[in-house]
Amino acid sequence: MVLRTVLDDLLDAVLPARCPGCGRRGAVVCAACAATLRRAPAAPPPSPVEWWTACFAYEGVARELVARAKYRNERRFLVVIAREIARAVAPAPAPIDLVTWAPASAQRIRKQGLDHGELLARAVADVVARPVGPRLARVAGPPQTGLDARARRIGPPLRAIGRVAGATVLVVDDVATTGGTLAAAARALQARGASAVFAATIARTPPPGAGREEAAYTRITPTGARASRNSIGSTWTSSSSVST
Repeated sequence: MVLRTVLDDLLDAVLPARCPGCGRRGAVVCAACAATLRRAPAAPPPSPVEWWTACFAYEGVARELVARAKYRNERRFLVVIAREIARAVAPAPAPIDLVTWAPASAQRIRKQGLDHGELLARAVADVVARPVGPRLARVAGPPQTGLDARARRIGPPLRAIGRVAGATVLVVDDVATTGGTLAAAARALQARGASAVFAATIARTPPPGAGREEAAYTRITPTGARASRNSIGSTWTSSSSVST
């Protein structure tokens, strides 16, 4: 698994990125596909999370970005996603003292050889120039993926570790569906003395009944066409040779 990780990193450095929407090489996300990315739907934070933010609606190209980072270890996307999360975190109502992540299940870490949430949190912390470290441990239990909404709202069993007393902690995760994981993280951190828990995710699913694009990819905006009023725009069109 270590050899595979090294080879993946070498390929990322040598080969241009392939856009997750159309497959075009040369940009992490091409301008046409970037125009289809929609802002995350507004929703109140899951208690006791005090404030949360997300970059995109969980649909189309955003879904594929998450899948590539989460399931296929295509880590070149994490650098760009970290920048987007850093921008989304800028309006937070209080200074962030520490960045951490919601740990993946032991089963997933064994399968993939790493915790992509940790990689994302460390990339975000590097951009926002804040300390980062493990502050949550996952008690043995099933992964959240595949559970029904009720079980997901309860969240995975988590416990806080390390020093968090008096700190405002930012928990970074990939997707917020019911917010159960983030709520469980906040409960654990507050039980250990954290003064406030904020959360930031790559994407957020629309609330029930709002509807969403279920296709693997959103429809690509034709060349020259005007982007949707809710789209993010083409801020992702740099080549794969990105640096923090």
